[in-house]
Amino acid sequence: MENKVEDSLRKAVRYWWIPLVTGILLIAFSIWIVFTPVASYATLSVLFSIILTVTGLSEVASAVNYCQSVKGWGWMLIGGLIDLALGMYLVMNPAVTMAVLPILLGAVLLLRGVFSIGMSLSLRSHGAPNWGSILLLGVVLVVFAVLMNANPAFGMFNIVIWTGMAVFFAGLSRVLLALRLRGLKNHID
Repeated sequence: MENKVEDSLRKAVRYWWIPLVTGILLIAFSIWIVFTPVASYATLSVLFSIILTVTGLSEVASAVNYCQSVKGWGWMLIGGLIDLALGMYLVMNPAVTMAVLPILLGAVLLLRGVFSIGMSLSLRSHGAPNWGSILLLGVVLVVFAVLMNANPAFGMFNIVIWTGMAVFFAGLSRVLLALRLRGLKNHID
């Protein structure tokens, strides 16, 4: 087992520059996302539509495969057909996607926020420590959800900024990994 781990580590160290290049590309992409918000938002909207369509196709295929062996497979089929139909509609109507994306995200945040608030109150009733932090995060989610639904431009802005930040940190983590691997090169060889 140890030889496999050492061999894997040697390969990772030998090709340390691959995560470096990937990280630099991700950081460059994050800069593009943040400095071209309209184009970025349009791109993210199209990707959302495509992902929803592919998810629908996948769920329909899974439901058909499960029809003989899984109880309740019909619910998966119905959900897949809804995702597929909505995804195809949004792919053919990108302007609609751009308009509804913040509302959909706002709805998800609202549900998550209400769920977090409910869970925090349940934790409090059972005497769990730190329930207040979950309550606070739930309230923050609800506030963001309300802001996104009340002002779609706020939602669009946040989608672009948070996506840009996520891609930036993904790139930064790859660069840091590459530098650590390069630092191990003399110790492994």
